[in-house]
Amino acid sequence: MQRLQFLRTPSRPHGFRANLAPRILSVTPVDEPEVLARRKRAQRNEEVRLFVLSFTAFFVAITSFIW
Repeated sequence: MQRLQFLRTPSRPHGFRANLAPRILSVTPVDEPEVLARRKRAQRNEEVRLFVLSFTAFFVAITSFIW
């Protein structure tokens, strides 16, 4: 049974996890409306940023070919 030493019980957690702060171990609930709204807003901002970047790149490429 020497190879099962890595298995831990809740009363004896892994050494690395025991040293972590409780706020790090807490999981952010995904179902909360604030979390979903923040994620949707971040995704929308990323889409707008990529659109502006691609539009600018296309505009620069076309104008450089015309000149």
